[in-house]
Amino acid sequence: MDVGLTAEGKRRRMERGGFATKREAQKALEDVVAKADRGGILEPSKRTVTQFLVDEWLPSMEMGIERTTWEGYREKVHSYVLPRIGTIALAELKPPKLNALYADIRKNGRIKGDAPLSLKTVREVHVILHRAFEDAVRWEYIEANPASKANPPTATAAKNQRKKAMQTWTAAEVNEFARQFHEHEFFPLWLLAASTAMRRSELLGTRWKAIDFDRGLLAIRQVLVKVGGKGEFKEAPKSAHGFRTIQIAQRVLAVLRDLRRKQAEVRLHSSVWHDNDLVFCRPDGNPWHPDHVTETVREMIEASGLPRIRPLQDMRHTHATLLLADGENAKVVQERLGHHSHSFTADTYQHVMPGMDAAAASRFDGLVFGNDADEGDEPDEMA
Repeated sequence: MDVGLTAEGKRRRMERGGFATKREAQKALEDVVAKADRGGILEPSKRTVTQFLVDEWLPSMEMGIERTTWEGYREKVHSYVLPRIGTIALAELKPPKLNALYADIRKNGRIKGDAPLSLKTVREVHVILHRAFEDAVRWEYIEANPASKANPPTATAAKNQRKKAMQTWTAAEVNEFARQFHEHEFFPLWLLAASTAMRRSELLGTRWKAIDFDRGLLAIRQVLVKVGGKGEFKEAPKSAHGFRTIQIAQRVLAVLRDLRRKQAEVRLHSSVWHDNDLVFCRPDGNPWHPDHVTETVREMIEASGLPRIRPLQDMRHTHATLLLADGENAKVVQERLGHHSHSFTADTYQHVMPGMDAAAASRFDGLVFGNDADEGDEPDEMA
């Protein structure tokens, strides 16, 4: 069946069969001709996945999304996708090939160590490809999005795995770490992280002018994030909830005052000081590289002899878990951590909730019935 001319002047043909009635066949013919008139019949594309993603799609996205988000897309595409399916023609990419890609990067994708790649990262790769191939459909390079019918890890599975990976310290273990490293260069940074659950980006972006020592308040307004492997300041935190002001304990304020005094002495005698007003900075005033901070805290944890936890990230979880287990309101914890919703906080730390629920039941019983009933007696019948 002829359905028009190609760009080179050749006749397009499309064959289709299996219609139950002549009317169905006629309707299909009309649809095909109408699509051809709109320019919708696609020539088989010789463009590879690499050519599409690197030469066209990533550049098209660069001005439309946050720089950090774009860098995340680029990094995952180059690390996980191109080495495995980059040479495949875009038009030949099918869902089973993507399923094989997800399985392979899950098993072999980790850059450091031999543990499987997290389901969260595998799912992020899928989300990126789904968005890219949706644009390929819109640009009429392919007729259907192969990622739409692929089988990536579900969001629920990724979330559950993330919860299982979460490790926390007890209050005694936090205290022991503080005792061992109270003279370490990074102790003030770790102490502020442990006491406030601030993110790494928030810690490294904190400026002295953001701390109100008289009232014990810290305003989070600037973050330091990785962009292209380097640190870059941003005024906007991770979300609107990232803009927050948190209370700092007096013990932490005393450590920060001492750090400010020492930093002032260094600045006074330095000929190469870069005044960024940073609380945590290198000896010349410039910001620390985020990865250096993480690796240093990891080395401190390993040297401590305490249970292994993820540097800084699990200190956030420790802070929240200790507060919730001690009966702190989940809404307060949500605000201190900068979570986007109360439900997210409750869902993340639901492992702490059973004990809180039992305590709440006991408190209610005491409030209503007091000590009227002896232990073991049957409760009075309520009217």
